[in-house]
Amino acid sequence: MKKKLLSKFSVKRISSSPYFSKDFSTLEQETIYNLTGSDMLPLNSNELASVLITNTHTDLATISEEQLEMCQLMIHPNSGYDNFPAEFVSKVKFPIVIGNPIRANAVANYILSALLSHYSAIPNEMTWNEERKWPRRLLSELNILILGYGHIGSILRESLVPLVAGVRIFDPFAGFPNLDLHNIDVLIPICSLNIKNRSMVNKAMLLELKEDFLLINAARGSLVDTEDLLNVLTIRPDASAVLDVFEKEPADFSQFSQIKNIFLSSHLAGVYKKIDLTTANFEAQTIFDFMKMENFEFENKYKTMILKNRLQGQNFLI
Repeated sequence: MKKKLLSKFSVKRISSSPYFSKDFSTLEQETIYNLTGSDMLPLNSNELASVLITNTHTDLATISEEQLEMCQLMIHPNSGYDNFPAEFVSKVKFPIVIGNPIRANAVANYILSALLSHYSAIPNEMTWNEERKWPRRLLSELNILILGYGHIGSILRESLVPLVAGVRIFDPFAGFPNLDLHNIDVLIPICSLNIKNRSMVNKAMLLELKEDFLLINAARGSLVDTEDLLNVLTIRPDASAVLDVFEKEPADFSQFSQIKNIFLSSHLAGVYKKIDLTTANFEAQTIFDFMKMENFEFENKYKTMILKNRLQGQNFLI
């Protein structure tokens, strides 16, 4: 980590996201200034900044060498970092902090909502039903496999353990090296995308699950081989999938039009009412901590969010 020499920083956002409100830029600017005293440069400014804020649309190749040399801190307030090559992460001298906590609860909420809606959608009855029958499966009957044990995976595990028959975890980088697909009802990939797990949810994996499995993908679209999924859903009509992310976005939903056992949403699992404020607060707090803390204190607090800590060798990010 570079030695910090400034009492305050200039901050520049490289690119913004469409789900932020029209007032987000002002909110972000004011929140950062109020906590840190740092000025925020306009979005398209050519001035150099000591703090850069990126998103999943940022093309890192467009950032000049001069700007990278000036940068002391990069904040990526997103969960996915597919656009960050491992070579870039290993080479830069400044910390890159990713914003997993911003959306972790929102994505976990989405997944739990999908699970409950699938197995226990509440009947909306217009008149009294004399039979009072509800032929549903209880969560307590389900075995669930979570692929990935980061911020969201840990929330899901803590939420589901008291409710379901069993929760299994597969994450070889977090001490869960065994992939056991036997007797799995629900598959939830919630890991980051990397060169080793692209299309890991494929036909072979899906056919190992129960005939009426449920797949919920609110992580990264390319974790799932879409063509394989559609083939399996066709031959297993009792199986279902809930997809919020896709291999190519914006996604063409017409490719799913003939599949009845699939539910789609437009990459909104991490979006919620207070996302603007939560994002601005996260950015401001990160800058404030970077300014005020000793390097070892900052690195300890943000240990799970500093992208360099996710390097495996020089060419692989987990």
